[in-house]
Amino acid sequence: EAVVSLLICFIRKGEDTCDLYATPGQSLTLPFAYERLTNSHILEWVHNNKTIFYRKGKVSSGKPEDITSNGSLVLKKIELSSQGIYQVHVLHPSGTSAKTWTGRLCVLDKVSKPQLSYTCDFSSMAVNLNCHVTKPEGLVFSWMLDKETLKSETKQILSISLIHLKGERSFTCDVANKVSKASSDKVRPTCPPLLSFKRQTVMAVLAGGGGLILFLLFVIVGFIFMFWFCRSLS
Repeated sequence: EAVVSLLICFIRKGEDTCDLYATPGQSLTLPFAYERLTNSHILEWVHNNKTIFYRKGKVSSGKPEDITSNGSLVLKKIELSSQGIYQVHVLHPSGTSAKTWTGRLCVLDKVSKPQLSYTCDFSSMAVNLNCHVTKPEGLVFSWMLDKETLKSETKQILSISLIHLKGERSFTCDVANKVSKASSDKVRPTCPPLLSFKRQTVMAVLAGGGGLILFLLFVIVGFIFMFWFCRSLS
């Protein structure tokens, strides 16, 4: 059972591995070549276990213009349905194998331009930058501070200490997949100075404390007034 499970895992891993990548609408010549190919050879191309080209002297399946002189297959205006396993078999006139090739094509959409935003988080003394993009699954993120790539930062959200934001610092984020790459516009975070923030916080606390003291003062004065008023009546 262990051997069977290992074999299944290996097969699944192979099924998930892409040898070639393309985008919808693109044209692609599959990387196969048999330089000694002649019209006497048998040439067959298979896509997902279905024959899409067959030639034995004459073409009986597919289009001759989709095949190069060395036997490669040209895919025109690729669609999502174009992805999958491609196999080619070249046979000698005697029926023996001359050359074979197998490869898996994956079709991916181009990434959209990311939108970069930020928030100032004084509780953690940092600015948090978010690289917004549709369908972020499977994308590779990278960041640039001014003109320097932050090699260790590969997540969608970047946190930078406010201490490192002295002066005007510009950030950009890049997103990429196997077929395309896109960059955001530059963003220059501007957060209130730490001293200003602390001063505002202190003033707010003092203002709140002053209001409480004033309220207590009114209560005490009122209590003293009532005390003397009652005493004068008696």
